[in-house]
Amino acid sequence: MCRWILLALLSGVLLAGCGASAAVSVDTAFTPPPEEVVDDKGEAVLDGCRSGMEHTEAWTCVYGDPGSDESVVLWGDSHAMQFVPPMIRLAERKGWRLVTLFRGSCLTADAPFEPACDAWRMNALNRIARESPDLVVTATDTGNGYALARDGVQLSREESGDLLREAYTRTLDRLAEITGRRAGSVVVIRDLPRAEHPPPDCLARNRDRPETCDFEGVRRDPPGFDLEAAHDVRGARLVDPGPEVCPGDRCPAVRDGKVVYRDTAHLSATYAVTLTDWLEEQIGELPAKGSDGGG
Repeated sequence: MCRWILLALLSGVLLAGCGASAAVSVDTAFTPPPEEVVDDKGEAVLDGCRSGMEHTEAWTCVYGDPGSDESVVLWGDSHAMQFVPPMIRLAERKGWRLVTLFRGSCLTADAPFEPACDAWRMNALNRIARESPDLVVTATDTGNGYALARDGVQLSREESGDLLREAYTRTLDRLAEITGRRAGSVVVIRDLPRAEHPPPDCLARNRDRPETCDFEGVRRDPPGFDLEAAHDVRGARLVDPGPEVCPGDRCPAVRDGKVVYRDTAHLSATYAVTLTDWLEEQIGELPAKGSDGGG
């Protein structure tokens, strides 16, 4: 990240040295550069905290204060992993023990999907139970990838909608049970609106007009099985980053010089850091021990 900031500053110096006027110059330095943002995935990837596609073990990393009595788990697929940057900073700010568990393209909803993924899901839930956290934060892809089978017949993503909602409800119910069904002890971060085409590709072609790369975000099969399941589980609570990331249902490709999306459906780690204060407001204080779960 420091390298990208240094390059941005250097480009400004070079422009000034060439006699560029502030009145006519256009700032086209984005962080990260559009050509590199696809790899801007944050600490979980850099630290090797993501279980490999061929693995069933639930790999973990611990951030914040490892010895803290206040324990928080961030768990899920890549759509949960994209919130590692703000969650780490929030854990450091609050003095939490933050435990992360991720596996890309693996359904966390309680339904048969792929054998290795299903085994990882079970192992991850058992690991979370051993952690006995005060709070679980989770998110899931609600897009095209998770199509299920019924009675040996492969269904389309559209046909899988009801099964996914029922399966995710079972998963959230298990998490709520693990956390004692305290009010808000399971936080579901709603899946983000997504782009039809990668915004960084557009930015690479339109450096002087980044606003042309803004887009109307869409959600797959709205309102989404994550939202529906969260509303069905006592102790679970949904938070929606959509209005923060895409105010007025319009998703900016760049905000304050930072590239927002690294592909069609994931935030860049650089931008995700800016959601720390927002996430702190959404989560609030950890659920009190012994409090009763809400509906």
